[in-house]
Amino acid sequence: MTMKRIHLVSGVVFLAIFAITGQYMLRGLALPDQAMDAQRMMYRASHMYILFVAALNAVVGCYWSARADKLNYVLQVAGSWMLILSQPVLLYAFATEPQVLSSGREFTLLGCVLVLAGVLLSVAASVRIRRASVGTVSEGAG
Repeated sequence: MTMKRIHLVSGVVFLAIFAITGQYMLRGLALPDQAMDAQRMMYRASHMYILFVAALNAVVGCYWSARADKLNYVLQVAGSWMLILSQPVLLYAFATEPQVLSSGREFTLLGCVLVLAGVLLSVAASVRIRRASVGTVSEGAG
């Protein structure tokens, strides 16, 4: 399976998981009193992180194309795997952190760091490609 397809399929699967977690919060999650507002807000925030990362992966899957340069390709693939792996990490955070009211939210932090690192690596590969193409154009013009 290609990286493009992995992004697209995992993004769509996690969009479906987003819908399922939404139904769980609506129908299956019993937090009746205001004493549970912190827990409810943690569920909602984790729920939105799932939407965010699923949509990001689906969009990356629509536009991903392998780079010819070896270093750019390595940066791109490393960034892609970080984005892909952030999805189950954030789902795990949704399933575990609100139940114990973990203020540290270690798995949410890990998922967000994976997204940030994945985006930065993808941007680095893109900047390297642009610089290489600008250098080629300016050499041909001079």
